Amino acid sequence: MPKQKRISEPDVSRAINALRRFVRGLRSAAETVEREVKISAAQLFVLNELAQEPDQSVKDLAARTMTTHSTVSEVVAQLIAKGLVTRTSDARDARRSVLRLSKQGSRTVKMAPRAIQEDLIEGFGSLKPSVRRGLASGLEKWLEASGLGRVPSTMLFEKPRDERPPAREKRTVS
Repeated sequence: MPKQKRISEPDVSRAINALRRFVRGLRSAAETVEREVKISAAQLFVLNELAQEPDQSVKDLAARTMTTHSTVSEVVAQLIAKGLVTRTSDARDARRSVLRLSKQGSRTVKMAPRAIQEDLIEGFGSLKPSVRRGLASGLEKWLEASGLGRVPSTMLFEKPRDERPPAREKRTVS
């Protein structure tokens, strides 16, 4: 099979270098949280969301963290096991469970650095709407073209339940 010619355009270099900076920044932030606070960056993000708006259901929290119900449910289960979050019946509707920080969870949020996800969301929000749309579309198209279009979107640096790396799709040259 002949080797595919590598594209050497300035835009490719810019994109790869920007991606490297993203990954390096994310990794550094995640390692800092794990070292200083002893929780994952995903767990800190969930704690911060609960600190900003207590008494959320898992469904509400999934919407606030822009992830799936099952992903945030796993993170919440870890936080409950660590004693950082409690689950209680909603005072207005006993059929509904709500989540809130425990005293230990509140102390953890106060001593923790800002969650990197908050900086990313704030930074993205500062862009013009047309730039946001173009960037989101471009990233999705790049993932598809790279064979990563079907990789599930989990919380940043949270390992999938089965711990196996996601399979890449075989690319078709068009």
